[in-house]
Amino acid sequence: MGFDTVRAYPVIILALAIGPIFGGGMGVLLGLLIATSVPYYARVMRSSVIAQSSAEYVEALRAMGMGRARIVLRHILPNAIGPILIIASMDIPAYITAEAGISFLGVGVKAPATSWGLMLDQGFRYVGHTPWLVIAGGLPLILATLGFTFLGEALRDAFDPKLRRRG
Repeated sequence: MGFDTVRAYPVIILALAIGPIFGGGMGVLLGLLIATSVPYYARVMRSSVIAQSSAEYVEALRAMGMGRARIVLRHILPNAIGPILIIASMDIPAYITAEAGISFLGVGVKAPATSWGLMLDQGFRYVGHTPWLVIAGGLPLILATLGFTFLGEALRDAFDPKLRRRG
């Protein structure tokens, strides 16, 4: 129930509500992104561990006399971490754009530090005269999100046993 409540609020709206209370900045932004992401990753990890625990090879390992701790550390966790890595790499573009959006709105990273959101905000102020400032701030953001999306797709292809059998 608690996980669903945290995931129900959009991150940007939550940042606009909480950011000014704590003064904004990178620490508040990271805390917000982590607090809204942990429930999702915990749920995925839990379901992955449960699925691995009920697999036939775990029963075979128990029948051979292997201890629970060794089964968990050597077999279940390495097999359960794949979906987390895939989801994390696919979520990185969302985190990058959330940071940029929150910083663009003035609640995230503050001026001495650098951020794509701050670069877009500063370029947006002069978009009528110099539109390349927005392009210079937006193009790396787009390329980074595309790069991490392709990385997530490659990890999914590498970790998914159904896709491995085809290749």
